[in-house]
Amino acid sequence: MDKNTTRGQRDRAFLTIVRSGIMDKNVGLEIFDKGDFQSSREDKRIRLSRAVNGELARLIKKIHPIEDASVFVSIPENTMFTSMQKPKTATVQVTLPAPNDNSNGEDKLDRDKVRTITNLLMGSVEGLEAENITISDTNGNVYSSIMSPEQDMMTLLEEKDKYMKNKVMVQLDRLVGKGNYVVTVSTYLREAPLEASKVIYNPKQSSVLSAQTFRESLGDRSSDINKFSSAVSSYVPGGLPVAGDSASDRNYARTAEEVQYGVGRMQVSEIKNPGMIEEISVAVTLDKAALPANMPIKDLKELVSRAASPKVKAANVEIAFADMSSSSFLSPERPVQLPKEESGNPWWLFAAIFGVMMFLGLVFIAGRAKVVALKQQEEIDHLIQRTASQENLLKEANTRAAELQDLQKQMQNSLTISAQPQPAIANLQETLADIKGNLVETSDEKEVAKTLKTWIESTG
Repeated sequence: MDKNTTRGQRDRAFLTIVRSGIMDKNVGLEIFDKGDFQSSREDKRIRLSRAVNGELARLIKKIHPIEDASVFVSIPENTMFTSMQKPKTATVQVTLPAPNDNSNGEDKLDRDKVRTITNLLMGSVEGLEAENITISDTNGNVYSSIMSPEQDMMTLLEEKDKYMKNKVMVQLDRLVGKGNYVVTVSTYLREAPLEASKVIYNPKQSSVLSAQTFRESLGDRSSDINKFSSAVSSYVPGGLPVAGDSASDRNYARTAEEVQYGVGRMQVSEIKNPGMIEEISVAVTLDKAALPANMPIKDLKELVSRAASPKVKAANVEIAFADMSSSSFLSPERPVQLPKEESGNPWWLFAAIFGVMMFLGLVFIAGRAKVVALKQQEEIDHLIQRTASQENLLKEANTRAAELQDLQKQMQNSLTISAQPQPAIANLQETLADIKGNLVETSDEKEVAKTLKTWIESTG
């Protein structure tokens, strides 16, 4: 640089170069290119933090449509106890284009870019959690670094609705033509959990509930042979038959099978968590003249439901018809035509409505006229008072001017009288000649002195 350049000029030149983008204002890992053996541990920690912030800012600035970025990562010192360790935090400020009509959404970051910045920070800084990251932009928008499942679900739901809408539009473009319809797809999600259980009976199908088979048998065969001896008991009373041996055969056997049948039954348990798709509805508005004449409404509903999704039922498809010639909803480029006059209404109804409207109009006009008249009267009174006050002021001014004029005349007269010169001698030569004649005629000195005294007194 020139030797005559001051330090302030040099600093302003550096700032101009940095703002122009020629020189990167962010300091990266090149800060460690030169070895410094005199730096303390604290200095090295600060330099490392600056290098990390600069490198992250450079990476974030490459994301479209970010024009510039500033990153500040706070890394606290390590402590002996884990419970006393403070978490690492990160703050990101990005510069975006100012919002205008042609911004095309570039004045705000979408979810994918916010997720990209969050993952970039978490991958670059060890131990950094998503809940400790703060992201904002120069347009005043604050972004959450933690994407909740609800937000992701709503994003996916919008994308799915748009996908189903596009599929229906492809079918209707071929069927009725572009610009002759409007399609809206809505998906209803369950907000509360639901647990349902049901039992399905099938009378045509029977099943064996229980079956058992049992067998019962009993066998008993015994024989008595009495051999009489000289014992007392061997003598039988007279008249009773006496047999040499006695035999009896007692046998029993039974087999059975018991089977219990029941009606076919199936038990189903279903658990629906919040966020599950409950119902999908499709609304279509068509031009009445563009619909094919040989296509019934039932088939059209079935076509729309199948085109949207297999989960869409034909009963959830609503189709409305509109006239292109009189509807600006479907054809905004066409001029709007006035509706035709309808007959059938009694004439006195229009007359009564017209009379009521005229009466209300007159009442309104009279009220407004009264208000305007009062306002004008107030303005006139104010002007009259103002005129009277101005006239009084003019009279006072004229009186003072007259007094000043009289005083000026008096002063002028006094000045004229004081400045008026004494009457001069009419003819000095004639007077001297007379005095000379008198002196010649008078020879007495006393008479001459008296004459001179008289002349002096008369001229003085």
